[in-house]
Amino acid sequence: MNKSTLRDRFNQVIKEFKQDGSRLVKELRKLLKEAENAEDVYIVGRLNLQLSIAYFDLGIRNRILPHAVKAVDIFEKMDDRTMLARSYNLLGIAYLAQENYQRAIDSYNRALATIKGQKKPGIRRDVMLNNIAECYYLMGEYQKSIRLMKQCLSLIRTKYPEDHISAVIYGINLSDGYEGMEQYEKSIEVLDDVKADADILERDVLLWGYYARRCCALYKLGSMEEAERYADLTIEAVNNGYDSYEFHRDFEKIATMEIKDCDYKRAQSFADILLKYADENGHTLDLIISKRVQAKIFYAMGDMERALGLFVELNDLYEKRMQEENAMQYESQRNAEVASREISKLMQRIRDSEEKAERDPLTGLMNRSALVSISNEFIQKAKEHGKKLGGVFLDIDYFKEYNDTYGHAEGDEAIKFIAEVCKGEETSSVKFFRYGGDEYFGAVLDYDDRALEALALRIVEKIRAAGITHARNPNGQRLTVSIGIVNVDMKESDETILDIIKYADKALYHAKDRGKDDVFAYYALSASEHEYRRIVAR
Repeated sequence: MNKSTLRDRFNQVIKEFKQDGSRLVKELRKLLKEAENAEDVYIVGRLNLQLSIAYFDLGIRNRILPHAVKAVDIFEKMDDRTMLARSYNLLGIAYLAQENYQRAIDSYNRALATIKGQKKPGIRRDVMLNNIAECYYLMGEYQKSIRLMKQCLSLIRTKYPEDHISAVIYGINLSDGYEGMEQYEKSIEVLDDVKADADILERDVLLWGYYARRCCALYKLGSMEEAERYADLTIEAVNNGYDSYEFHRDFEKIATMEIKDCDYKRAQSFADILLKYADENGHTLDLIISKRVQAKIFYAMGDMERALGLFVELNDLYEKRMQEENAMQYESQRNAEVASREISKLMQRIRDSEEKAERDPLTGLMNRSALVSISNEFIQKAKEHGKKLGGVFLDIDYFKEYNDTYGHAEGDEAIKFIAEVCKGEETSSVKFFRYGGDEYFGAVLDYDDRALEALALRIVEKIRAAGITHARNPNGQRLTVSIGIVNVDMKESDETILDIIKYADKALYHAKDRGKDDVFAYYALSASEHEYRRIVAR
């Protein structure tokens, strides 16, 4: 499957299975194997990123990390800042799911650094600030969390006034931070500030999260009747099938406050919600939250036997969770190392394949396909730094006569010998290419005129000095070459590599016309005038 077909398939899979998370994962994994076999590194990166998103949406939080790590590794190597920022964000989410808050913050900060100064950053600054704020909140650093959440709300109000969803999310999170500081009036003030945004959401799941957050703050303020009303709204919404995972911390808080108020019926409703969710996904942390609430209810009701049984279970679950955290730390490191090795192997395979495709099989020099890409890189550097870009065009003198006299096998050997001489001049700023037949072209970055002339003269002299017999060459009956050069100041120039090749080719023609075995340079005198100069050793 070619790369364009793979990319079309990728877009089709996302569109077709957007509403079916399990099927989406299955199709993405199948497509990932095809992309790896096709060595389409960009789509491999996109697929890993999309898989980490899909696992997040499905609540399979332990599967996010390996794919996020691979996506980061790929887009770092490709220097695709848009996709890299998104990948760092998912990596942060993966670490957050493991409660590895410091690594999550580091990933989010890397995403922020990646989008800095980008016109199309791929992910918004307020989103990243919110994610960092959540980590600080979970670490108990409420003041840092509040400071960042205020920035998020300010950004939304000034830059994205129609983004009511983000306004509600940031309002909920800022309210949570104030509650952590026991500033309950401010918590309610923030929720009042985003109430109009929440009302616009109608029956969106986020609206019920807003209700749960308001319920917590009202209980803390002692507004019991209003708190109970919002508790009932939350229970009704969750029982209607909304995913409640993001608000489980608030559910536990509400249930705890209701137990204190002897409202066991409502507390049990929240305990049932938490237990059902934990039973469905089997995550140890969710089981701990649900059983902790249930144990508090039985204890408050005086059912000591059942409460004690749950406390014993909780003790085992805490032990299990500690083991899981240790394993996750190891697994996290292992995943990162394995992913990095896998991506490095894939990138090396692709580089080897690309290099093979861009190399002339006879000489080992790069071919005309590589000439375009490398010369364009040289031109860009020359323009950015106000430097010159030189062209060196050469071919073998009387090559048809050489083939006719010695045969094509010897002709191939002569071509390979000239290529080896050219390779001997290559550096990071000098690259030679087999242009075709017995023609060669060299792109030379940041050489002054004398240095470029010296390079061409060295090639001519090395070939003369080899003394390879060519009986039909009047220039000493030995193998020789003719060379044309040009050196263009790219600072104010619009010339392309094709223009530079054309000027060097004209100089080469001049050398051939003047008897061969020589070097001539093309010099532009004005927009419409030029001259040729014979280059001799100084």
